[in-house]
Amino acid sequence: MSRGVIWILGTLLLACLPTSIVVAEEPRSQGRSEFTTNVQPFLKRYCVACHGPEEANAELRLDQLTERVADTKQLRRLRAIRRQLVDKSMPPDDAEQPSSRDRQAVLKWFDRAILAAQRELAAVQHEHVSLRRLNRREYRNTIRDLFRMNMTMFDPTRTFPRDQQHDHLDTIGESLVTSGYLLARYLDAADAIVTRALEPRQKPKVQTWTFRDRFRQQPELDGVHRKVHGWSYLTLYEVRGADKHEGAYAPLLRFRDGVPHDGYYEIRFKAECVNRRHPYDIDFVGTDPNEKFRLGIVPGRADEGALHKPQPVEPLLAEMELEDEPQWYSTRVWLDRGWTPRFVFLNGMMDARTMWNRVVRKYRKQFPPRKRPGIVEARLYAIQYGKLPQIRIHEVEIRGPYFDTWPTASQRAILGKHAGRVLQGEGLSDSEWRALVARFLRQAYRRP
Repeated sequence: MSRGVIWILGTLLLACLPTSIVVAEEPRSQGRSEFTTNVQPFLKRYCVACHGPEEANAELRLDQLTERVADTKQLRRLRAIRRQLVDKSMPPDDAEQPSSRDRQAVLKWFDRAILAAQRELAAVQHEHVSLRRLNRREYRNTIRDLFRMNMTMFDPTRTFPRDQQHDHLDTIGESLVTSGYLLARYLDAADAIVTRALEPRQKPKVQTWTFRDRFRQQPELDGVHRKVHGWSYLTLYEVRGADKHEGAYAPLLRFRDGVPHDGYYEIRFKAECVNRRHPYDIDFVGTDPNEKFRLGIVPGRADEGALHKPQPVEPLLAEMELEDEPQWYSTRVWLDRGWTPRFVFLNGMMDARTMWNRVVRKYRKQFPPRKRPGIVEARLYAIQYGKLPQIRIHEVEIRGPYFDTWPTASQRAILGKHAGRVLQGEGLSDSEWRALVARFLRQAYRRP
């Protein structure tokens, strides 16, 4: 068996480990001979006259009572009979009464029968969830802790089926079904997790990428930006969340393939705030001129969709306030391989596309006469002649990857003290591999 397969199986085992186990006990038949020899004669003598085939008071026939309780309805009936015997309301006062000894003997059988029935019915109800698996959230958190892995952009459960809920809870064993499809996804996830945890085998060299011009941004803006400033800087106009995004994201399209390795990257950029104090009505524009502009950095991936639009995974990696004049800023963020940084305007306008027409119409005296109607010319006039609030990014430098330790924390989590040797291509003995597997499984196992 290859070493990689061992680790994959270990991860798969983790996926299937229970957090709690419900043991379905084999129901024990309590007092069957006693029922025949004591209980049935007792019922026939003191109860069947009023609760039998000739007269079934309260629609109760005790001649049909059996020692086997098939459902909760019969269990409730058994409890009701016991209650009547305990408070001595049955048999009625004008009927023959059993001795205290006989009554107590029958009550003991009822106690044992009720307890056995409760256990049996509970076992039948829960037997299909005797093994309670981890839900998606628990699985992700366990992978994060077990492999010391940065999960900011990595989600091994993306292809998992959604966990079913019971009363708005996704931790109920009855609802957490383990299907064949889910098991196949566990295998895929295990492969991705182990590959990610062990890579790269050699420490990558630090690289630098610099971007000073040719800042194309998105099709709707590129034509205007070429006319106005020749793509000499990136421009952010609005917050994320608009109906039709125009200037909500500032991606580096020449870096669309992203970073070559997982790791920390230093991002330096020169930015300025423009028109924070604008000449328009505050309520009309929707930004506070007394509040500094806030810029954020989110990740993007070209194969997830257009980089100038929202993507399924875009956590806020960094956030900072900007000064009005051009300044250099620096931050350190984690990026997975293939992901690229994108700049966002955290307190910008709400809907730039609508604003182009609105500002040109409302403040038409501040703009040259329009030659033709429509969004294309309105956008050009608003950007070229308008004073709408915006963030401009003139230069970007990305440098990395950096690692807190080498071998990485994930490599050490799997290979322990042997990480350096294994990454250099040295082999381990069978006993050393067995010790590593045993150590890994001890860490993976979750007790109830």
